[in-house]
Amino acid sequence: MLLTRAGRVTIACKLNGWPQSWEGHNRVGTDQFAQAFDTRLDWNYTTTPQVHAGGRSVTLHQGRVWGGTSAINGMAYVRGNRAEFDIWEELGNPGWNWDTMLPYFKKSEKYFIPREDQLAAGASYEPQHHGFKGPLHVGLAPAFTNTSASPRLHAAWESLSVPRNPDFNSGSVRGYSYPPSTLDPTLNVRYDSSRAYIHPVEHRPNLQILQGTVKRITWARQLRKQTQCQGKGLVANGVEYLTEAGEMKIIRATKEVVVSAGAIRTPGVLEGSGVGNPQILKALGIETKIDLPGVGENLLEQPHHTLVYNGNLEESTNAFYAYITAENLFGERLAAVEASSRARIPEFARASVEASGDGALNATVIEKLFTIQHDLMFKKNATIAEILTIIAVGLQFSDYWILFPFSRGSVHLSSKEDIDKPLFDPRLMLADFDVQTTVAAGRLAKRFWQSEPVAAYVGGQVLPDAVTLPDDATDAQWETWARNNAVPNAHPVGTASMMSRELGGVVDPELKVYGTANVRIVDASVMPIQTSGHLTSTIYALAERLSDIIKDTA
Repeated sequence: MLLTRAGRVTIACKLNGWPQSWEGHNRVGTDQFAQAFDTRLDWNYTTTPQVHAGGRSVTLHQGRVWGGTSAINGMAYVRGNRAEFDIWEELGNPGWNWDTMLPYFKKSEKYFIPREDQLAAGASYEPQHHGFKGPLHVGLAPAFTNTSASPRLHAAWESLSVPRNPDFNSGSVRGYSYPPSTLDPTLNVRYDSSRAYIHPVEHRPNLQILQGTVKRITWARQLRKQTQCQGKGLVANGVEYLTEAGEMKIIRATKEVVVSAGAIRTPGVLEGSGVGNPQILKALGIETKIDLPGVGENLLEQPHHTLVYNGNLEESTNAFYAYITAENLFGERLAAVEASSRARIPEFARASVEASGDGALNATVIEKLFTIQHDLMFKKNATIAEILTIIAVGLQFSDYWILFPFSRGSVHLSSKEDIDKPLFDPRLMLADFDVQTTVAAGRLAKRFWQSEPVAAYVGGQVLPDAVTLPDDATDAQWETWARNNAVPNAHPVGTASMMSRELGGVVDPELKVYGTANVRIVDASVMPIQTSGHLTSTIYALAERLSDIIKDTA
C-alpha cells in the first residue's frame, strides 16, 4: 500500500482473511479484548506438544482478517529499548539501529495528545518522540479517566523500586506507565493496518487487491528476460494462490515480490517455494531452489502467565504496564544470577541445537547470539519482564511475561500443500533460565498485590488457587505451575531473521531473501531478536522503511 504513493508502479496485493469489519473485531476496550479469538477472524494455530511446558499443545491467536493480528490484538503501542534496535546493526545489518528506525516510527504515527483529564489521571507523553501526521492513529481510549485506585497502584510500584516512566516510546521502557493504543480516540475506533493503510488507498488505479491464500512463489528460468529487477540470484516472476472458490491461480510479478505473511506463515511461503533447509524440503517432497537453513528457525516467543485475585473495588481502572529490569527482578541475587546464566550459555545453545534436530542450527552461532542477548539484559540494563496490571469490578489481574527468552523454537510446513497447519513449536520453557526468570516475575507480581498501598483491595487467589501456589510457595512449586500454564504471548518473531547469512539469517539489510534477486520480506519474521515493546509499532516502522528502500532502488 505504501508503494502506491510512488504512482509509477502497479501493486497487486494478495490478502488472506475476511475483508470487512466484523462487529467483534473493532473492540477497543480492555474488557473486550480477545472477543475475536476462536472466531472466523482467528487462525487459531496450535503448537506441537510443548515438552518443557507440561507436554501440552497450546493455542496462538493470529488475525485471519485484513489487517492481520493488528485487527484482533491488545492494541498496545510500545516500541522497545534503544539498545535492542542497536543490536540489529551488530547482527550484520549496517545502518539499522534506534536512530535510523526512529524517523520511521514517527512517519507511521499520528499521535493524539491526551486530554487534560487524562493527564490528571496519570497519562504522560514527551512530544519529541512522536509523529503527528502518519496514517496510524495512536492515543489513549476515551474511557481512560481518573479512578480512586490509581494513586495506590502507582505507589505500589514505587514501593518496589519501579519508577514512573514519562513515555514508553522514548527508547527507554523501564518503569510503569500507561501506553497509548492503536486507536482513534475521537471516534473510539481500533486502527489496524487495514484501516490505516488499505482502506484510504484501495481505490487508487495502481492498486489491485485480490482475495485468497498464497501457496508459493514461482521462479523464472532466466534472470532478466521476464523481470526488470537489478539484483542477482533467483528471480521471482509470480505468486501462486488459492482463490476463495478453490481455484489455483498465478499472479505475475515484473518487478518484486514482497512477502508479509507474518512470523508463522512466511516460512511456509518460502518453504513451499523451495527456499529453506534442504533436509526439511526433501522430506516434504519439495525441490530445493535455495539452500537457506535459517528459514523457520530462530522462532522467539515469550511465555505468558496470568495471576487472578478476587477484589473488593466496585470500579475498573485503566490497564497499566510495568517494565522490569534484572535488578528489579533479582535484587541482591543479581550478580550471582548474571554469572551463573552467563556460564550456562553453551548449555542453552546445545539444548537449542538438540531440540531442533534438523541440522539447521550451529551451537557456536547460537552461543554468540545468546551472549549478545545476555549482555543486553545484564550489561545494557534492558528490561527483561513485563507485568500488565488490570482491576475490574470484583477482580484483579496480573498478566506477565519474560521479554528475552533463551528458548528457541521453529515453524515449518507440515505438508507440501497445507500452509494453514504449520508445525509450530515455540519450545516454551526449554531453557532453565526462562523458568528462573518467569518465577521471579511471578513472585514480583504477587508482591505487588501484597504491598501496603494495594493489599486492602485484594481478596483470595483465584488463579492459581492458594493450594496450588500458597504465599510461601517454594521455587519448585512456582516452576511446576509456570511450566504447566505457559502459553504463547502472541509476539512471535525471528523466523526469517535479518542477520548475516553466517548467523542463520534469511534476509539481508535491504530485507531481500538471500539467494534471490527480487523477493523481500516485511513482517515480524525479520526481527532478529525479541523486543521489550509490543510488535505492532516496529512492524509499521519496518514497512515504512522498506517502502523507501524499494523506491530508492526502483
